[in-house]
This record gives sequence, C-alpha cells and structure tokens, in this order.
Amino acid sequence: MNANGMGVIAAVFALVGVGVGLVGAVATGWAETALATAATGETARFGPVFVAQTYLAVTAASLVVAPVIAGVLGVLVGSQSYDASEAVLTCGGGAGLGALAYGLAVVVLVVASQGEAAAQAHGIVDALGPLAATAAVAAAVGAVAGAIGSVTG
Repeated sequence: MNANGMGVIAAVFALVGVGVGLVGAVATGWAETALATAATGETARFGPVFVAQTYLAVTAASLVVAPVIAGVLGVLVGSQSYDASEAVLTCGGGAGLGALAYGLAVVVLVVASQGEAAAQAHGIVDALGPLAATAAVAAAVGAVAGAIGSVTG
C-alpha cells in the first residue's frame, strides 16, 4: 500500500467535495428563494416540500459522482504502481476514505446552507447511511480501477 497515493486520492476527493458542496449550497439557496421565500399563492403553500426535494436531489446527485471520481483517480494512481495488489489497496483505501471526505463536505455545506424554508429538508445524520454506501461503492470502484491502471504502469 502506498500511503502517498492514498493521500493524493483522499485529498483530491476532499477538494472536489468542497467545490461540489459550495455549488450545491448556491443551487439549493437559489431554489429556496425561488420556491419558498419569494413565492406567492400555491407555490408558497407547497414551496417547503419542493425545497426539501431540491436539497435531497442535489445531495443525491452529488453522491452519485463519487464512484466516477474513484474510477478516474484509481486508474491514474494505479498506473503508477507496478504491483496490482498494491494498486488495489492504495486506490481502494484512498477512494473509500476520500469518498467519505467528499460526501461529508457536500452534506455539511448543503445542510449548513439551509434556510427557514428548508425545515423539511434532510439533516447531516439523515445522510450518513447513503454516505457510507457511497464510500463503500467508491472504494470498490477505486480498487478495481487501480488494478486496471496497474496493467498500464
């Protein structure tokens, strides 16, 4: 296992997570303003439900990206390894830890941005199960991608 390789993968995941989380916070804030804060009539009545759905959709869409990142980083870092088993451990471990950092960054930033109209939206604890599943899948994808990348090294 290459600790530097794991660190690079985890750091890139965390960096991308902060970026995606910030964009997600802006997007959900925009939706909250449009659907609840500035809404009138029937939109104002159903706005909080739409806002909660928007927060959930942004969070879920963000988590879907984690295995893609794991695949790309797994091949890149794995290609620097001469041993497939080392690449599997390095890339799988880095992707798993990195996906946790990525997901936590996204979830914390999106949840922290919730305004008054988002009372029905999910909290951090609500997202822990999907976050753990995302990290497990990203670890598996990263491990396999690392093995594939090691063939090119």
